[in-house]
This record gives sequence, C-alpha cells and structure tokens, in this order.
Amino acid sequence: MLKRFLLCGLLLGSYSSSCFATLAASDLISRARTFLKDASTNATRQQFSDTQYLQWASDGQREANAQNWLIQSSFTITLAVGTTEYAAPSDFLFPNRVWYQQPGQPLTKLPASSFNDLDARSPGWQSVTGTPIAYFVDMTTSTVYIGFYPAPTTTSTGPVIVYYVQNTVDMVSTNESAIPFNGWLALQPYVSALPYYMAYRAYLVLEEDALAKEYLNYWVNFLLIMRQGINRQPDFNPPGAALRGGNPTGLGGLGSP
Repeated sequence: MLKRFLLCGLLLGSYSSSCFATLAASDLISRARTFLKDASTNATRQQFSDTQYLQWASDGQREANAQNWLIQSSFTITLAVGTTEYAAPSDFLFPNRVWYQQPGQPLTKLPASSFNDLDARSPGWQSVTGTPIAYFVDMTTSTVYIGFYPAPTTTSTGPVIVYYVQNTVDMVSTNESAIPFNGWLALQPYVSALPYYMAYRAYLVLEEDALAKEYLNYWVNFLLIMRQGINRQPDFNPPGAALRGGNPTGLGGLGSP
C-alpha cells in the first residue's frame, strides 16, 4: 500500500502546528449568524440555537459529500468458501472500486454488476460458484452487503480491498475539535461554503424566500467548485486528452471513480 508522510509539519513545524487556519463548527455558526444578523451573544435574542445551526451544517456536508464523493476510505475482506456476501462498514455510502486477488496472483480490479445484470446473465446465479469476476451491492436490508459473483470456491489467501465513499459524521459540538467533513483538513477549502447552506435553510424557516434563493445559489455554485477541485488533477494528462479538449477528469483523486 501507499506510504504517506506529512509535508506540512516538516516544512512549517517550527512556525505553526498546521498549514492554515482551520474552520471548525463554531466558525461556521459565527459566519451563518452574521449572514442572518443573528449574532447576539444573548441566547434569548438569537433566532436559532447552536444546535439548529449544527444540524443544518451536518445536512450540508452530507449533501456535498453525496454529490461529490468527498470522503473516502477502504476496508479489506477475506473471501470464504461459498460465501457470496459480506457486510460493509456502517459508514458505507457506495463503492468506488474493488480490487480482488486470486491466490498467488496480483490484485486486479473487479467490475461492478447489479441484481438485474446477474439475473440476465445467469439464471440461478445465487448458487453459482467459481472464481469471482464481478461484485455487486445488496441494499435490501438496513445493513449494506458487498457480494461477489460467482461465490468463491476457495478461501482467498490475498485481500479483497473495497474503496468506498464514507458517510459524513454529524457535528453535534462547537468544540474546536469539531471539524467538518469528518476532520479531513484536505477539504478545508470547501468548508467555507457550509454557512451559505446554513443561511439558506434558516431563511427558508423565516419565510424570506428571496434571501433563501440567494444563499441557495451561492451553495449550488460552490458545489460545482467542489466537483471541479476534487475530481481534477492538473498534472494528470491521459493519452488523447488533447484531442478531446478541456481538462480531463483525473483518476485516483479523492472523488474519482
């Protein structure tokens, strides 16, 4: 697997504990209150509580993540003989890519399939065994499962690595440690958009439709900026990109498929 190190700390360790000012949940609330002219320090004069602002911020980061695949992780499965499906982590949103390793062979990428595709490909596929050639996602219960077709006939001696998009963790505290987007500092350039979403939701409650629309427009435009920033890599130029024109979508970025 890839080895990583923190360049920021090496370069700036003697000057600062971080590369930039980090926006925490409390900073988002302060900015949203400014947009709403709701910045009184007297709680009885505030239009909305910190708890309400935190919920809107949580809703906003969840929406941004679902649209732009901002937060990703991975988990490893050891295949067992005859077992088709394996439970995904509780923070699983959807898969990004799946690598499978046959015993004694290098990792290879498995293509995605679906129930409809498998039904058409092989009636009775649920009982077929062999070397897996595809994976699918089973969301028929509250627990999400990753399935493999065919079900393996041997226990894997190497890993199946599932890269997936994580759900965001709701922000429930105004402590400085409450960092949006699950604390991913690489996503800090996009955190400043969340107060726009929070203001949009607040103005909807206040029935200030014109202002709600303005802040919604800010939010939607920033979602597009997120998509561009996450999915593109300036230094990635695949063959034929010049012929297609424009900047290509980079494979291997935080949000790339």
